[in-house]
Amino acid sequence: MKLIEFNPDKITPETIDDYYHKTRKYIDFAFDERLNPDYNIDFLGLTPAEIDAKKERMLSELSIESAFFLLAYIESLFRTDFILRLESGRKRSADGLTMAFKSILEPNKKPYTYSIVDDIWKNWKMFAHSKEMRDILNTLPQYFDFRNWVAHGRYWKFKESNYVRKYNYIQIKILLDNILAVFGKRLKYKNFGH
Repeated sequence: MKLIEFNPDKITPETIDDYYHKTRKYIDFAFDERLNPDYNIDFLGLTPAEIDAKKERMLSELSIESAFFLLAYIESLFRTDFILRLESGRKRSADGLTMAFKSILEPNKKPYTYSIVDDIWKNWKMFAHSKEMRDILNTLPQYFDFRNWVAHGRYWKFKESNYVRKYNYIQIKILLDNILAVFGKRLKYKNFGH
């Protein structure tokens, strides 16, 4: 049973990484008085401290934006795995996680409406084979609290705590690398063009 049509042009971590590093290079170029021929026009009337602050704001935005893209990619890994498991036809040969996913399936509910935390990661936790896998699954919600803050326009003051904090691109890249290393072949996304 086919639940959704997957997008063959989905974003990849390589595309995001390329975007991050090239844009960072362009920002560095634009703010370098020796390299940018329009430097004096671009920053007319600004003090060196104001120019530095503007550059830092742009780099911070780039990091947040790129972290957001990677978090969206991480979510797509788990959602794709969930959907592919639901689509798999044979119940007898299904592993425990696939069976758990199929047990929560509701006839008229679209697969993309299931909660990433309460439906997908909760079931993954029950079938986690290692401490590393459980550790990642336990920390993912705090990363996604940050993602939700970014996704919803950052209109409220973000309050960091022991549980929730702001993340940057490099931290999320490390998270993705850890997910791919720890979950490896268990995530069925590999069957979908990866």
